Amino acid sequence: MKALVYQGAKQIVVEEREMPQLKPGEAIIRVEAVGICGSELEGYLGHSSIRIPPLVMGHEFCGIIDQLSAGGAGTFQIGDRVIVNPLIACGICDRCQLGRANICRNRQIIGIHRPGAFTEYVAVPLANMHPVPGTMEPKLASLAEPLAVCIHAVKLGLQPFGDAVIFGAGPIGLLTLQTALAMGARKVLVVDRQAERLAFAKGLGAETAAPEETEAQCRHLFGSCGVDTMIDCVGVKATREQALQLVNPGGTVVLVGLGQDQSLASFNHAVRQEISLIGSYTYSNEDFAQAVHLLVNRKITDRHWSAACSLHEAPAIFAALTDGTAKFSKYVINPAAERGETR
Repeated sequence: MKALVYQGAKQIVVEEREMPQLKPGEAIIRVEAVGICGSELEGYLGHSSIRIPPLVMGHEFCGIIDQLSAGGAGTFQIGDRVIVNPLIACGICDRCQLGRANICRNRQIIGIHRPGAFTEYVAVPLANMHPVPGTMEPKLASLAEPLAVCIHAVKLGLQPFGDAVIFGAGPIGLLTLQTALAMGARKVLVVDRQAERLAFAKGLGAETAAPEETEAQCRHLFGSCGVDTMIDCVGVKATREQALQLVNPGGTVVLVGLGQDQSLASFNHAVRQEISLIGSYTYSNEDFAQAVHLLVNRKITDRHWSAACSLHEAPAIFAALTDGTAKFSKYVINPAAERGETR
């Protein structure tokens, strides 16, 4: 089978790989759609310490059950379409026992600690599969994982019918926007440097601003009441500092983006204003199930801001996404194109 293999910084190539072997408690999935995540772009650039080459990445995916071990026979059958939660928790550590599987001390992630879905076939645990209707578009279904990330982040910071500022209009920012609106947000301001991305956000119902316009736009939109919730989907010094400076005293800054490992910030200001800084990493099983529910019920859209590509087109797409020349915010790889399939 063909697979897209990360070989080192800015080196990602299509290679022939052996088919995965079916193991007890697992299934083999014929991948239909797999999204390119921002964290994988960091890996592609050589900035990810946990992605060790050679590696088949890919953790945002859906597909068709091709082989099924005996344990799944009562719940699934060959030919079912499933979305896969790539986070594999141990279930026995103290964090898991507290219901915090996303920060399991022994967690593994498909596409990081074991081969991922940038390929035609991938092995996954039965417990991580979620069935979806056969009529559901695979490209949309592949958004379940990043959408779950956004649901988790919004839950950590947004009060019912509250206002929010979201930094970043990439895929996570746009999904966070849709999540916040679905959860009753009143006004949402999205901040980004790229006019094209801001146009996508505006089309989804946001107010928008470039970074240098943000303070004035906050005063205009939120008035003297200000805003209690900032969600940083970028994760660099500039966005972290701006969020700290603009959030209300006693407000919350949710940190989602992983753009920089370290950055200076005004922590004395955070102390004196009692600002809560909350890290948000992946999602709970509940968050993931809710993401699937929203997608199945057509509450989330990827129209206008995402596109599909083949495995062989993907290396050029990685380059375009990292150098800023990509036309769309999100690209979803369609390995079926390698098999000559059409949908």
